[in-house]
Amino acid sequence: MKSGFPKVHFTLVFFIIPLFFSFKASAQTVEPIKSGQGEVVTMHSGILKEDRKIMIYTPKDADNPEKKYPVVYVLDADNHFSQMVEYSKYLSRQDVYVIPALIVVGITNTERNRDLTPTHSNLDYSGKSDTTANSQYKNSGGNELFFQFIQKELMPYVNSNYKTQPYRIFAGHSFGGLTAINCLINYPDMFNAYIAVSPSFWWDQKFLLKLADKKLNAGSTLSKTLFFSDGDEGSSPGSTFHTDVLKFDSLLKKRDVKGLNFEYMAYPLESHMTVPVKSYYDGLRFIYHQWQLPPVSDEEINPEIIMRHYKGLSQRFGYPILPDEAYFSGQAQWLVKNPATLNNGIKLLQMNTINYPSSSKAFAALGAAYAIKGEKQNAIASYKKAGELNPTSTEIKSRLLELQK
Repeated sequence: MKSGFPKVHFTLVFFIIPLFFSFKASAQTVEPIKSGQGEVVTMHSGILKEDRKIMIYTPKDADNPEKKYPVVYVLDADNHFSQMVEYSKYLSRQDVYVIPALIVVGITNTERNRDLTPTHSNLDYSGKSDTTANSQYKNSGGNELFFQFIQKELMPYVNSNYKTQPYRIFAGHSFGGLTAINCLINYPDMFNAYIAVSPSFWWDQKFLLKLADKKLNAGSTLSKTLFFSDGDEGSSPGSTFHTDVLKFDSLLKKRDVKGLNFEYMAYPLESHMTVPVKSYYDGLRFIYHQWQLPPVSDEEINPEIIMRHYKGLSQRFGYPILPDEAYFSGQAQWLVKNPATLNNGIKLLQMNTINYPSSSKAFAALGAAYAIKGEKQNAIASYKKAGELNPTSTEIKSRLLELQK
C-alpha cells in the first residue's frame, strides 16, 4: 500500500494487522469469517467489479434486541481498523462512557491509489509527471466509483445485517483523509461526521483545495461535524503539506459555513504514520464531546436532569437516544449504598424500567434497591416482573423466595 504522502515506506506496518484475520477468496458471497476483533466479510462489488474484504466489529452486547449503534466506516482498514475498534471499546466502557458503543466497519484496500483519489493525475507530490506503464497513479481518480460502492452496496449490507442507528462517521488518513474531505464536499449526506487525518491536499495540483474554495460559499449550510489534523509533514524544506491544511482551516473559518461544526488539530511531534494514533482518538472525542452527562452531585442527580440531557443528544445526533441502562444502573447502585442518596438511586432505577420495559435486569435492580429501603412489597412486585421477563433465572427466583418468606 502506498501512502498519500511521499518518501515514507513502512511496508512492515502494512502487513502486521492482516495476520490476525483469516482472509479467504470468497467471490459472490458475504458469509462472514469470525476473527479476534469481529468478522471479515467478502463481498463482490458489481460497481467495482471485484471482491472486497470488509472487517466488521460489533459491541459485545449487540445481541440485545433493543440496542442499535452508530457506525464508523474507516479506510485503510489494514492499518486502522484495529486501532478504531480499541478506541471504540475503551471510550464506551461503562467506567469511561464518553462516547456510545460503535459498530466499526473497516474497508481494506485492493488498489488504494485508484479508490482514494478524486481525479486522474500522473503528478507526484513534487509535481513530476510519470506517464509510464508502471506509474503508481496510472489508475487514479476512482473516488466516484468508490463512493458508489460504499453507498449502494456496502451501507445497505451493513444496515441489513447489523443493528445500526442512522448516524455514520467516515474516517480516513492521507489519501483516505483526502477522500473524507471530498465526500464531505460532494456527497455530504453520506455521513454525519468526518475524520480526515493528514489529508493529501497536494493531490493533482491542490484540486480539492480549489474545489473547497469554489463550493463552500459564505453563508451556505452544511450541518455536519468535521475533525481534521496533520503531523510534521510540512517540516522538510519546500513542503507545502502543512500550509495546505492550514489554508483549508482558514477557508472554513472565513466562509463561516452554517451548521458546520469543525476542529483542526496539529500534532507537530507526530510523523505522517503516527499521527492517526492521536487523531482518531481526538476525532471521536470531538464528535462526541457533548455525550457525557455534565457533572451533577449525588444529592442532585435525578431522572429529569438525565432525560433532558439525552433529549438534547437526540436532537444533536438526529435519532432517539436513551440513557444507557447499564451505565445508569451502575450509578444507581452506588447511590443506594448511601442512605442520603438512596431515593435518588431508586428514581434512576425506576427510570431504567420505563426506558427498558423488557429488561429483567432493570426490574431486578429496582427490586434490590426497594429491598435495601425496606419496601418489601415493592421489591416483590419488581422481582415478579423481572421473573416474568426472564423465567429461567434462578437468581431472580431465589431473591423472590427470600422476600416472600
